[in-house]
Amino acid sequence: MYIISAVVEKNQSRVAIYDAEHTLLLKKEGPFTSLSELCLDAISEQNIKPTDVKYIGIAVDDSVGTPALIASDIEKDTGIRCLYASVMGARALGEAHLSGGVPSLFLLKVDNTVECGIVIENKVFTGTHHLGGKIAHMVIHTGGYACTCGRKGCFEAYASNAGLKRIAAESGLADIESLTHAELFNMYSPEAERAKKKYVTYLAGGITNIINLFQPNEVVLEGPFTTAGEALTEPMMDILLREQYTHSLSNKCKIRLSDQTEDTALIGASLLEQ
Repeated sequence: MYIISAVVEKNQSRVAIYDAEHTLLLKKEGPFTSLSELCLDAISEQNIKPTDVKYIGIAVDDSVGTPALIASDIEKDTGIRCLYASVMGARALGEAHLSGGVPSLFLLKVDNTVECGIVIENKVFTGTHHLGGKIAHMVIHTGGYACTCGRKGCFEAYASNAGLKRIAAESGLADIESLTHAELFNMYSPEAERAKKKYVTYLAGGITNIINLFQPNEVVLEGPFTTAGEALTEPMMDILLREQYTHSLSNKCKIRLSDQTEDTALIGASLLEQ
């Protein structure tokens, strides 16, 4: 039997075919509007029949549409059972597989927004309505910064790029409109030190909450903040190692930067039925 995986991001789709040993056999790219045709073309090029395909695993970016509806349409067009997840969920599953098959992993991406993918017992966690795990809107400062979701004090409002700039401005730094993490963490004024300390405290606080809530084997981090170097990662790791609930155990949660490649989400989508 074979497995087809597909990743849909904006107007572009990528499709791959894997065999029973999970060896990659073929990859194709094409427009999202032709995803069904892309899957069927891949099957034809590989000289296999639709009945030889166990399922199609589809990873859909939040900006594209509803994963369940897209999967339903592809299932009708191809006659092949479809499973689905968000792209972040598929990427988390791919990271877990590439990390040696760890059963639980939390993938956190921080940039203009805060996104996550959660794997629990080798399955992507989605929650009701496919909307579970919105860690971005976990309140870490009651009555704090206004968030785009309408609440105040959300993790995203502090950890995102906009949060970094707001913290920098409140700390007395000027000309922060284009400020990056790397630039801030290479500054050494009293104002910059205040901003760095405050940002790290909120970022590490949110990640610590994640560790304490889910107790994953690994937390994997990605985003612009990872380019800031040891000036950010060292104090952040100090907080994470000290404040996680299992700090006294030898097998604490592993925290690392993402190894993600172009194929990580494709691999994860192909593993949706483990």
